[in-house]
Amino acid sequence: MEKVNLEKDYRKSGEGANGDSYDCLADENIMLKLYNPGYPVRMIEEELELAMKVYDLGIPSPEPGQLVTDGKRVGIRFQRVIGKRSFARMISQEPQRLEEYTREFAGYCKKLHSTPCPDGMFPDAKQQFRHFLKLDRVFDDSEKSLMNDFIDLVPDCNTAVHGDMHIGNLISTLPAGAPLSQEHTVNFIDLGLFAQGCPLLDIGMMQIVCFFSDEEFRRESFHLTGDQTHAVWDVFVDEYFYSDDHAAEKWFGPGATPQAVFDGIRPYSSLKLFLVAHNSGVLFPHFEQVIRQTFGFV
Repeated sequence: MEKVNLEKDYRKSGEGANGDSYDCLADENIMLKLYNPGYPVRMIEEELELAMKVYDLGIPSPEPGQLVTDGKRVGIRFQRVIGKRSFARMISQEPQRLEEYTREFAGYCKKLHSTPCPDGMFPDAKQQFRHFLKLDRVFDDSEKSLMNDFIDLVPDCNTAVHGDMHIGNLISTLPAGAPLSQEHTVNFIDLGLFAQGCPLLDIGMMQIVCFFSDEEFRRESFHLTGDQTHAVWDVFVDEYFYSDDHAAEKWFGPGATPQAVFDGIRPYSSLKLFLVAHNSGVLFPHFEQVIRQTFGFV
């Protein structure tokens, strides 16, 4: 594994829950995602393998490179997307364009969810959630059994799901103030949980970001207020579920209202909260309350 010199060759450009990102000083087309100390190397290798498969499938995403280390941490080189902004950043910087940007975001999510996956290429999303649920130490066996019963009912789909789909994990090169008609690229990032499965699991993560995360987290991670994320949700639902293909009717039955969509997504959000707990190492009390209310454990 190649060793890099961070102080000499890279400049820190961002940070996240699992690690930091760096831009290469010698080549503006290269960036480095370096994971936190102690992050399992096998999980990093698996993320690289997934990123390569996603890229090869034609999903818009930065081209992955090689594993590297700084001597203490391990990371992955990627093609750098110059001039990128996440959709969360775009909305926060240009709040008057919230609807416009959210509709474009929803359109890319729909394209992703209409992409078929070759058999066996990606993990099965339902099995991922059975795994996260099994690791939980908060709920008892009878409660887990009921949640597993819901997982049984989740439709089996052969389409692509991001695994951590939200407005922070889609990036665009559209400059601030430029019309959407101007040429630009859009890419999905943070692909470590990419899978094959039901799109509603992805939309569950959007509901967590927009409604079930606390105000401090929204501001720190997405630069938005609760009112803004609620507005993002409303626009997203309108574009994703009520455009020409009648997705609301497909998933939730004839005449499904936006409130019916919200209520129908909530069990999927609750499953996603076990993923959030796995990543953070704790199931926060307000997340536990959401799960208990959703599945009737009150």
